[in-house]
Amino acid sequence: MPNISSETLEHLKKIKQTLIDKKCENIQFLDLKDVNSYLSLFVIATVKTETQGRSCAKDIDKYMKPLKLAVKRQNLTDLPKDATGWILLDYGEICVHIMTDEMRNYYSLDRLWGDASPITL
Repeated sequence: MPNISSETLEHLKKIKQTLIDKKCENIQFLDLKDVNSYLSLFVIATVKTETQGRSCAKDIDKYMKPLKLAVKRQNLTDLPKDATGWILLDYGEICVHIMTDEMRNYYSLDRLWGDASPITL
């Protein structure tokens, strides 16, 4: 397993459990530290609908926001209501990508960052 602090592992486990509880599919954790100098950890999950994605993002943000790790951005409720199929939550070291199947296949982050080390939780 890549060298990740116990605190960060706890955050990843909480994010994973939230994604599982919200019925997300194909959840992956990637360590990009050795691949890219300015990226750390990616969480990628597939949702069936934009509504499911927003619900996941809201619950993850509810957990992460009090930790004050979030990069300054709009609140989820302030985001445009048009469906993009991709929600990005940036918490500094951890970036969470919640994508519809169509967007995940199109952008293929898994393949793009194929040199990254997978993280097993």
